[in-house]
Amino acid sequence: MRKITQSVYFESSYGGVCVGAFLFPEHTVLVDAPLHPEDGRAWLAALHQAGASPQRTLVYLDSHLDRTLGAQTLQASVVAHEEITRQMSRRAVVFKTLRQETGAAWENTPGLTGLRLILPQLTFSHAAHLHFDGSLLQVAARTGVAPGASWLIAPEEQVLFVGDALALNEPPFLDQADIPAWLEQLEELQSRQYKDFTIIAGRGGKADGRAIKQMQTWLKDVHGKLRAASRGKAAEAEIEKLAARYAERYKPGPKVRAQYTQRLRFGMQAYAARHFSAPRRK
Repeated sequence: MRKITQSVYFESSYGGVCVGAFLFPEHTVLVDAPLHPEDGRAWLAALHQAGASPQRTLVYLDSHLDRTLGAQTLQASVVAHEEITRQMSRRAVVFKTLRQETGAAWENTPGLTGLRLILPQLTFSHAAHLHFDGSLLQVAARTGVAPGASWLIAPEEQVLFVGDALALNEPPFLDQADIPAWLEQLEELQSRQYKDFTIIAGRGGKADGRAIKQMQTWLKDVHGKLRAASRGKAAEAEIEKLAARYAERYKPGPKVRAQYTQRLRFGMQAYAARHFSAPRRK
């Protein structure tokens, strides 16, 4: 567990996503959930040692199973964008292992069958302002990476959790993205408004300006290459090659090479089908 300020922490070593916590005198606000129940219990134990209140609110930064499936362990009320409720309501309440196809962390994590999905109890359409012990947290929609995706902004602590808008040292998820909107949001991250903020990526932890710029350049490049690959008669094959080529840019080890390639293959095919009318693999 890493400390950002006296009351703000994050942890990026669990499987799934980077999680965060704000420790107020009478309340704990959690940012996303560790994927595996054992990690969730370890996270709560570490926070307890740091003085966390047992009264907990959990914020989902999007509906991805990597960040929502482990919520049961945290025993917290949940806040999220209203679109998150719509998406999660389409899933079975009790999770069962599904066919692996998206390259997500949950697909390679045993011991998740039987977990109950926890739907948000409080939702918002554009932004929510949460007040705890005199401090303000803002949860604001930033839907470039996925419908319902949000950022959690702590203006007093100058801390910003951006979810999957940033992925460090691993490929992002593209299947639900709107890349032009996503690029605008990365531009916003580099504005004066957040110049002195500590920015926490949903995959990888603390991010600096260089990492944001690299993500921006990567997305621009992928968007252009994907548009070109989608135009030909062999679009599906070209997208397959593109996914493999971009996966190798992350210099993946043998344990994650297939996962990263599949993540990009699935995401690129879905994105091209939605935005460029490319045929999608059956």
